[in-house]
Amino acid sequence: MISALCINLGKGKTELHEPERSSKIDDFVQNVASEYKPDIVFSQDAYATKHLEKITTNLSNNIEGSSFVLRKNVINENTKDHVGIFLNEKIYQIIDIENECMKVLENKRLANADFFNEDKRAVLVLAKTIIGGQKFLLSSFHAKKNKITDPQREKHIIEFFSYLEGVAERVKPDHILVGSDTNHRMKLFERRTKTKTFCVKVLLYDYPENCERKITERNVYDFFMISPGLIPTSADPAVFNVDTAILDHHPLFMSFEYPVSNTTSNTTSNTTSNTTSNTTSNTTRNTSSNTSN
Repeated sequence: MISALCINLGKGKTELHEPERSSKIDDFVQNVASEYKPDIVFSQDAYATKHLEKITTNLSNNIEGSSFVLRKNVINENTKDHVGIFLNEKIYQIIDIENECMKVLENKRLANADFFNEDKRAVLVLAKTIIGGQKFLLSSFHAKKNKITDPQREKHIIEFFSYLEGVAERVKPDHILVGSDTNHRMKLFERRTKTKTFCVKVLLYDYPENCERKITERNVYDFFMISPGLIPTSADPAVFNVDTAILDHHPLFMSFEYPVSNTTSNTTSNTTSNTTSNTTSNTTRNTSSNTSN
């Protein structure tokens, strides 16, 4: 089994100063780490490097026997907009795939010079389980929000899928798992791309009724994406109803089971023709009381 937290660290519109907001995020991470014990944490958006380092420490200190490290891309040096993956090195061996990623981009750009031209918006990591030897291609993805039209962003997301599949073809993982902020209405994306085939499906869900973003009628933008061999252990992710003055988006948690065998499988040989999976039950975790005191 593999479990993951996806957390967009953007502040949105808030009167909280960053030290106070960071302290409340630390409290949230500590609480989730203690109770849910994620193996992987995907992060996105603008957040100072020193605060990201505290997340690494909070995860390691609150999950017994763990040792977390961060792999990230910085999208904007001024704002510290980033995509990151926190991994527990006691469970996973990290395999360097930087050259494979660059080769995929170079090959794609031979036909299209502008292919996925904001490639820093996705960080890819190949992680191999120390016990069992299962290989996971992990990615944190943050689609562009501003100064872009919906059709342009849709093209951007499709190019991310193509990039992800290209890397998977080279490194041959057993499974692919993505934590994302797509900044896009993915139910509409599903309908418009239903004839296309991608290497992952997007796990669609709706916010539970008591969530702040549901009450204020804001779109769902944050999603897990999985290859066919991963099986969610719940219909929907757990949605943490954190005050949007602290976190502009609601974080997600989900666990996945996968078959364990002595031989590896190529995830790109079994792609799915439907990019999304919509489920019906919702899980919510109200952490406002933990993060606002």
